[in-house]
Amino acid sequence: MNILGIGPLEIVFVLIIGILILGPEGMIEAGRKLGKFMRSIIRSSWWQNIRNGVDEIQHLPQRLMREAELEELNEIRDLTKNSFPRIGGPDLMNTSSWSGNRATQPTPTMNKEEKTAEPSTAEK
Repeated sequence: MNILGIGPLEIVFVLIIGILILGPEGMIEAGRKLGKFMRSIIRSSWWQNIRNGVDEIQHLPQRLMREAELEELNEIRDLTKNSFPRIGGPDLMNTSSWSGNRATQPTPTMNKEEKTAEPSTAEK
């Protein structure tokens, strides 16, 4: 466990020196003053601006990637709309097998000549 590059042993060492120099009563008072000072910093508007800036910088790569993907997807969508105007249109949706409607295409009919098979080359 490291807090700002200071390990637990160093923290204990600083606390022991603080107790020796300030005494138990002085350590309590110093702790209160330090707590009030830290609270005033954290609640200040300039600290909030710093936090917002840090958050923006941290999320900037993800946001840029998301925007780039959206632009690329929009370009692809525009290209496909221009190249294939009927794909995904109402014609496709209304005639698909999922919609229950069938396409009204003429079914090919066979003539008598087409029904009879030609003799194979082996029979000749």
